[in-house]
Amino acid sequence: MKKIEPVQSTKLAVSPGPFSTAVKANGFLFLSGQVGIDQDGKLANDFDLEVRQIFKNIEAVLTEQMLTFDNIVTVTVYLKDMQNFKRLNEIYKTYFNGYYPSRTCIAVLELPLKANVEMTITALTIY
Repeated sequence: MKKIEPVQSTKLAVSPGPFSTAVKANGFLFLSGQVGIDQDGKLANDFDLEVRQIFKNIEAVLTEQMLTFDNIVTVTVYLKDMQNFKRLNEIYKTYFNGYYPSRTCIAVLELPLKANVEMTITALTIY
């Protein structure tokens, strides 16, 4: 029987809610939604910087788990404004080599901490 293991990261700001940074289960890492806040809990003041901070946060958790962006199998993106879709894609594609994970992008009315974008990922932890 496989177990479910919560993951907390020392590289991210303290969680604003009752949830784990990520959860490992059955060979996968499920990362909770990330917004563009730094380790001090400050939200980036520009859409592009928010996206880059999100990827920095994702990378920090992946690295702590001895994983890379190549382990990501799916990404879910939440955007407050679909006018930012092209900007998102321009930044997004710079973080992946060789292939892109499956992805869903959803327009939303609001996000936590007044963020403009939020992302969550699922990564494969074993091959």
